[in-house]
Amino acid sequence: MIIHLGRWLERIKFIGMFVIMTYAFSYVYQWVTDWIDPTEKYKQPEGNAVKAFSVEDDMQSMNTVDRLKWFYWYGE
Repeated sequence: MIIHLGRWLERIKFIGMFVIMTYAFSYVYQWVTDWIDPTEKYKQPEGNAVKAFSVEDDMQSMNTVDRLKWFYWYGE
Protein backbone atom coordinates (compact mmCIF):
# COMPACT_ATOMS: atom_id res chain seq x y z
CA MET A 1 0.00 0.00 0.00
CA ILE A 2 1.45 3.29 -1.11
CA ILE A 3 0.56 6.40 0.86
CA HIS A 4 0.92 9.58 -1.15
CA LEU A 5 2.14 12.04 1.42
CA GLY A 6 1.82 15.02 -0.93
CA ARG A 7 -1.89 14.47 -1.48
CA TRP A 8 -2.55 14.23 2.27
CA LEU A 9 -0.55 17.39 2.91
CA GLU A 10 -2.64 19.22 0.29
CA ARG A 11 -5.83 18.04 1.98
CA ILE A 12 -4.60 19.11 5.42
CA LYS A 13 -3.55 22.48 4.01
CA PHE A 14 -6.98 22.91 2.38
CA ILE A 15 -8.82 22.04 5.61
CA GLY A 16 -6.58 24.40 7.59
CA MET A 17 -7.16 27.27 5.16
CA PHE A 18 -10.90 26.55 5.18
CA VAL A 19 -11.03 26.74 8.99
CA ILE A 20 -8.92 29.92 9.07
CA MET A 21 -10.99 31.64 6.37
CA THR A 22 -14.26 30.60 8.04
CA TYR A 23 -13.08 32.04 11.35
CA ALA A 24 -11.87 35.25 9.67
CA PHE A 25 -15.14 35.68 7.79
CA SER A 26 -17.23 35.15 10.94
CA TYR A 27 -15.05 37.66 12.84
CA VAL A 28 -15.45 40.28 10.09
CA TYR A 29 -19.19 39.59 9.88
CA GLN A 30 -19.58 40.05 13.66
CA TRP A 31 -17.55 43.28 13.53
CA VAL A 32 -19.72 44.70 10.72
CA THR A 33 -22.90 43.68 12.56
CA ASP A 34 -21.73 45.41 15.75
CA TRP A 35 -20.75 48.50 13.76
CA ILE A 36 -24.12 48.77 11.99
CA ASP A 37 -26.37 47.76 14.90
CA PRO A 38 -27.30 50.66 17.19
CA THR A 39 -26.12 50.30 20.76
CA GLU A 40 -29.41 51.23 22.44
CA LYS A 41 -32.23 50.51 20.04
CA TYR A 42 -34.98 50.76 22.69
CA LYS A 43 -34.02 54.14 24.16
CA GLN A 44 -36.31 57.17 24.10
CA PRO A 45 -36.14 59.03 20.78
CA GLU A 46 -34.59 62.48 20.73
CA GLY A 47 -35.75 65.67 19.06
CA ASN A 48 -39.02 65.56 17.09
CA ALA A 49 -39.04 61.76 16.83
CA VAL A 50 -42.02 59.82 18.16
CA LYS A 51 -41.87 56.36 19.68
CA ALA A 52 -44.02 54.10 17.51
CA PHE A 53 -45.24 51.66 20.16
CA SER A 54 -46.90 52.39 23.46
CA VAL A 55 -49.07 50.23 25.66
CA GLU A 56 -52.43 51.83 26.23
CA ASP A 57 -54.20 51.69 29.58
CA ASP A 58 -57.26 49.90 28.19
CA MET A 59 -55.00 47.20 26.71
CA GLN A 60 -53.69 46.31 30.17
CA SER A 61 -57.22 45.88 31.54
CA MET A 62 -58.24 43.39 28.80
CA ASN A 63 -58.67 39.77 29.72
CA THR A 64 -56.85 37.03 27.82
CA VAL A 65 -59.66 36.18 25.39
CA ASP A 66 -60.24 39.82 24.41
CA ARG A 67 -56.51 40.36 24.05
CA LEU A 68 -56.26 37.32 21.74
CA LYS A 69 -59.17 38.55 19.65
CA TRP A 70 -57.52 41.96 19.38
CA PHE A 71 -54.24 40.31 18.38
CA TYR A 72 -55.86 38.37 15.53
CA TRP A 73 -57.95 41.36 14.42
CA TYR A 74 -55.05 43.82 14.13
CA GLY A 75 -52.27 41.31 13.49
CA GLU A 76 -49.90 42.62 16.12
